[in-house]
Amino acid sequence: MRSKITVSNKSKAPISYNYQYGIASMLYLKLAESDVKLANETHSHQGFKFYTFSNLILEDKRRCRGGLDFDRAHFFLSSPDERFIKSFAEGLLMNPDFFLEGMHGEVNFTIERIEILPPLQFGEECTFRAISPIYVKTQRSDGGKLREFDLYPSEPKFYENLHKNLIERYSEFYGAPPEKEHFDVIEVSDINPRRIKIAQDYRRCCLMRLRIQANPELLKFAYDAGLGEKNAMGFGCVEVDETNRRR
Repeated sequence: MRSKITVSNKSKAPISYNYQYGIASMLYLKLAESDVKLANETHSHQGFKFYTFSNLILEDKRRCRGGLDFDRAHFFLSSPDERFIKSFAEGLLMNPDFFLEGMHGEVNFTIERIEILPPLQFGEECTFRAISPIYVKTQRSDGGKLREFDLYPSEPKFYENLHKNLIERYSEFYGAPPEKEHFDVIEVSDINPRRIKIAQDYRRCCLMRLRIQANPELLKFAYDAGLGEKNAMGFGCVEVDETNRRR
């Protein structure tokens, strides 16, 4: 299930480029206001978190050094868990105001509208466009110790871990693996590397387009729950590229 959330900038002030952590925190707080039990379950759960959100899509961007200046924007919140989407919407209706970090202090926002989008049907091939960066990592030996390394689409391990992560999240959410685990990225284009700050750490990630042949259930799960890792921090949200869509 996917919702479109439209927001307005009440402060008329620019925000930091690194706003993903702020939105992630806001989502948790809004969820807690509506369904504290679900919020606690989500926060304390040691496994995967089954939701993602897109970058802010600015509707009237203005030139600004060191930040993003706009009056109105929207973003998408997506999850295979309908309870999460509905509880979040209820939390926003209870209290539509929130803030993000700005260049000169807090910037106040308010939710103008929440729209639940109709579900999509998937065939065995689809082109996705990332509307928040896709993040994938691996572990490698460094001086005799295992360390985490961020992966780029130029590395075969990126696609191996992308597939593995999707299967593991699907299996945890549904309690069983998909009947068919086929998942093949057959074309990648428009790769745009990013470096995003989450709390005190920076993550190397990429916006991109991916043409994928896969089990339709996996394609739908990727659309609902995101691709890659750290989805609840605003990574891996994708939309269907309608110009290349095959049902």
